[in-house]
Amino acid sequence: MSKLDLRTFELRARSIYPESSVERKLIVLRMYNEFLERRNLEPSVESLSMWVDELVEKGYSSSTVRAYTYDVLSYFDVMMLDVDERKVRLLKKRLPPSNVGRVDYLTDEEVARLIRYTPSPVRKLIYSLMYTYTRRIGEVLSLTWRDVDLEKSTVTFTILKKKREERVTYELEPWIKRMILEYRSFLGEEKLFEVSRRAVEIAFKKDCKRAGIEPRGRRLRVHILRHSRITSLREKGVPLDVVSKHLARHSRYDTTVQYYLEPTGRVVERIPRAGEVLGFE
Repeated sequence: MSKLDLRTFELRARSIYPESSVERKLIVLRMYNEFLERRNLEPSVESLSMWVDELVEKGYSSSTVRAYTYDVLSYFDVMMLDVDERKVRLLKKRLPPSNVGRVDYLTDEEVARLIRYTPSPVRKLIYSLMYTYTRRIGEVLSLTWRDVDLEKSTVTFTILKKKREERVTYELEPWIKRMILEYRSFLGEEKLFEVSRRAVEIAFKKDCKRAGIEPRGRRLRVHILRHSRITSLREKGVPLDVVSKHLARHSRYDTTVQYYLEPTGRVVERIPRAGEVLGFE
């Protein structure tokens, strides 16, 4: 029997958090629920503290551990569980410090290998779109054919913010356009991708292994593609405002500064195409 009432949480959370945030929290809560069932524990600050210890032992990054902890604490709040606030404060104090200036990422060469060796045309295109346009998995999976203009060579994403959503249009890189035309028979009739986020996440680890990409302390989840492109552009000297506002669509510049590497000192005149960086053009 499930230790967490995820259905009730989802219903309540959808009136509080953005849809993308609720989906992420549910993924984390299922992980925490599996831990509770495995250890025969009940949801509490004490069991959360034990789960945090397990995550640290398994090598999860400090930023991930902190994010997971706050997702579970949001469950306690939404479900109005009676928790000892003093214990919550103590738990927050013992969390590992944030990895300021560092996120997990793949090198350009690793991303190129991943795309080349992924056997599924659908996943190959998903990975390419995520990396090229620094988009989140949910933003790519929500693409419809109305968002792709093959005549004008543009692609438009719906980006969810905390209090709003915005539509952003980018140039469709030639190699991405070729993939869309080549793989059209594998894509959906209305939405481009008729696949779940969970299925992509599971397959991503297998595709990484197939491409010879080792974790080396990194958490290999599909979101790493967004981190990889942003890190690559910062290393190549693309100006902060271009990376932060035009591509990453961060609400604040300091988000980009805090988590991504400083440029080498040289400034490029334009954004390097992903196809050029990966050797596909």
